[in-house]
Amino acid sequence: MARSYATVGQMLTYAMDRSLQSAGVEGWPSHPDRADVILRHMLEFVLMAPRSRSAFLRSVARTEHTTGAIAAAPRLRRNAPDLVAEMFPSSATEEDDGARLAIALRTEGTFDVARLRGLRSALGTSPHHLLIAISRRSDLWDADGELPDGVVALSWSRLSRRMAKADPGHATLWETIGEIGENSGRPVVQFPVDAKKLLTKRRVAEEFRAHLDVLHQAGRTLLGSSAHFSTRRGQASAHLQVGVGLQRTGLEFGEVEHGTPVHLVRAGQEPTPLGIGRLEAPEARAAARKRLQTLADRTSWRTDARPIQVSQELIGAPASPEVEGARLLLWALFNPMLLRDRGFDLAAARRQPALTSTSLGLRLHHRGDDTGTTYRIWLGGERTWSHLIPQVTREASDARGEETYAVAPRKSQSTADFVWEVHRALRSLTIP
Repeated sequence: MARSYATVGQMLTYAMDRSLQSAGVEGWPSHPDRADVILRHMLEFVLMAPRSRSAFLRSVARTEHTTGAIAAAPRLRRNAPDLVAEMFPSSATEEDDGARLAIALRTEGTFDVARLRGLRSALGTSPHHLLIAISRRSDLWDADGELPDGVVALSWSRLSRRMAKADPGHATLWETIGEIGENSGRPVVQFPVDAKKLLTKRRVAEEFRAHLDVLHQAGRTLLGSSAHFSTRRGQASAHLQVGVGLQRTGLEFGEVEHGTPVHLVRAGQEPTPLGIGRLEAPEARAAARKRLQTLADRTSWRTDARPIQVSQELIGAPASPEVEGARLLLWALFNPMLLRDRGFDLAAARRQPALTSTSLGLRLHHRGDDTGTTYRIWLGGERTWSHLIPQVTREASDARGEETYAVAPRKSQSTADFVWEVHRALRSLTIP
C-alpha cells in the first residue's frame, strides 16, 4: 500500500481552521453552509498531494489533463464553484486556451440540469472546461445521458469508494470525506427513549392526542384552518403547522416548552409558547377559549413583526416528558430528509391530509413511479387513541387496491431501528 502522508486529524484540523477564517468566528454558528465549507477545505487538503490529485483527475474527472493546485474558492455568486484549478494541455500540440477544472459540492439539495448548465457556463467558453458536481446519494440528479457536456456528477459515497481504491495511501481521508458528505445534516434518530413503552401506552397516546386537539382548536379559532405537515422544499425536519410564513404568524406543534408543544411561530423568529396545555377540566377549556378569542380579536397579531406577547400562565396541565419523547420519535418517521433517502418525496401541499379529530398523517409519492400512486404514514383512526403505533398505507389506485400495515416497536428496539423498520414497511408497499 502506498504511504500516507496525512492523517484524518490533520485534514479536519486544516479544514476547521480554514473554514473559521473564511466565515469569521462570529458568523460561524449561523453559517448556512457550514458542512459544505468544511468539505470544501477537506478536499483542498487531500488534493494538495500530487499523487492524490493525479488519482482524482484520472479516476473521477476522467481526464488526461493535469492541473495546478485545486484550491478552495468562496461562493461569491450563485454559479461560483467551490474549488477551482487551471488545467494544463495534455500534449505539446494542444492549445492552451485557459481551460479550468471546477468542483461544486452540496450536502443538501440536488444539481438539476439548469443548475449544472449554469455552473458549467460560468467557467467560460473553452470546450476543455470541466465541472465535477458532488452531492448526497439521495440527492444525486439522475441524468441518464442528459448531463451537459463537460460535467461529471457523482455522490459522496461513490467519490469515497472510487478514490479509496485509486489513492490507497489516503484511503482513510477519502472514507471520512464520503461519510461526512453523505451524513451531514441528516437527522439523528437515536434517542434515549423506549419506543415500545412510549407508543403502546394508552396514557401517553391520550395525552399526545389532547395536545393535538389544542393545536386543532387553535388553528380553527385563530386561522379558520387545520394544520398539516409542511412541504417546504429543502427542510430537514418535520413541521406540523398552519399559517406560518415569512410575513405572517401561524401555529406549530413543536418542542415542549413551558408545558406545551403548541407555539405561535413566524419564519425566521423564535417560537412563542401558546400557554395552553392539556385541557381536562371544564374551567380550563373555558379559559383556553377565552385566551384564543382574545388573541383573535387583535386583528394585527398575524402581521405585526414584533414578538407576540402571550401570558406566561399555563392553562391546563403541562405536557409530560413522554409527550416530547413521543413527538421526537414520531417526527423522525415524518422527517422529509429520511423519507427522501428511502425514495419518497412529499406530495404537494394541497394533497396533504389535514390534522383532524381522529387522525394525523403525511402523504408521499414514490420517486420514479409515474402511476400517480400515493402512500401515507399516519396515526389514529378513531376519536379516542389507545396507542401511537404508526401505520403505513398504499392508497387505492386504478391498478391496485388499498393496503395498510401497522408497525409496532419491539421490546428493547432502538429508536433508529424502529424508524428504519417503519420506512422499510412503507417501501415494501411499492413492490408489485
